[in-house]
Amino acid sequence: MVSSYLSYILAFVLLVVTLYLILRLQAVRSDLQAARRELDRCQLTLELSEDVGRFGSWHVDAKTNLVEWSDYVFDMHERCHSRGQPVLENAIQYYHPEDRPMVQDAVSRALDEGMDFEFRARILTENGNELPVLSRGTCQFNGNGDVLGIFGCFVDLSTPEERRFG
Repeated sequence: MVSSYLSYILAFVLLVVTLYLILRLQAVRSDLQAARRELDRCQLTLELSEDVGRFGSWHVDAKTNLVEWSDYVFDMHERCHSRGQPVLENAIQYYHPEDRPMVQDAVSRALDEGMDFEFRARILTENGNELPVLSRGTCQFNGNGDVLGIFGCFVDLSTPEERRFG
């Protein structure tokens, strides 16, 4: 008799725990959807800001030397998105030959020594246009002080006349 009551009690507790977990899962799912909406809103705000402000963001991964460009940086370089993200060496090749040593030095010091940088330089776009830019980079560190990567931005310094490519 006691064992049958115990079985009913355990079944009831299991049912209550299951219902609680289902409700918590729904709440977590709702929170995740809200976070996704907020992330989408932030992404759209960033894209609009980049377009209006004529700036773009980028990131270099110190371990892989892979570069991630925002859409506006692709546009500044007149690089087709389907070509994908460039590796660091290829990204530096977009700079005017006279500016490359300065750029390579700044990026090397950032990756090796954790030195932030800011410089003005010229990039040569995929279509052969020259575009003056301001580039700024700041290092990201792990808990041991090692450089994980560089976050940065480009600001398009061209005049409306210079932007009339072609």
